[in-house]
Amino acid sequence: MRNFIAGIITTVVGAGLAGVMIWIAVLPRLDWSASTPPSAFEETLAQNVLRRWVHRNATPSTNPFSAAPENLKGARAEYGEHCAACHGFDGSGRNRFEAAFSPPVAKLTDSVQRLSDAEIYFIIAHGIRNTAMPAFGKTHSPDDMWRAVLWVRHLAHLTPAEKADIEQQVQHATMKHEMTMEHGMAPGASSQMMDGASAPSR
Repeated sequence: MRNFIAGIITTVVGAGLAGVMIWIAVLPRLDWSASTPPSAFEETLAQNVLRRWVHRNATPSTNPFSAAPENLKGARAEYGEHCAACHGFDGSGRNRFEAAFSPPVAKLTDSVQRLSDAEIYFIIAHGIRNTAMPAFGKTHSPDDMWRAVLWVRHLAHLTPAEKADIEQQVQHATMKHEMTMEHGMAPGASSQMMDGASAPSR
């Protein structure tokens, strides 16, 4: 019995020492930069855990807003104000910052569409730790978040006219960004020039 207990203690102590060595000597040597894509193992593990976390905790509920034109108009405005900067106007993940995110910004027209409305709402409300996805639940009303859900769902069913309008938005935002970042531009010149530019219709 003593040998059995001693073996357990030795195993636990050995595992603890190995963990400390990994913490001190191995982990700081890994590449933690956002410019390096995560390994396939890390990505698969994280996606699996997050998917099960969302599915387990999302409260079954139905979006109170239907896909009526007047609701979609408000949904698009809500999405454009709070989501498009990172996810892109079309949900493609083309962020306006021209920056590399790790993990990458979710493409809302892909696997996200397999989530239920309640699961999408849960993610918007609670965010996802250690990613660029913030939590909106404490600062936005449920109606605002449900409108965002409505437009996320609609992104997979855009009409040709909506796609053309969104592409115009993308071009407008790109032009504004380039003018803002242009070196040598006089202070205030960018905003003055953009005041005369026509904004895309909504």
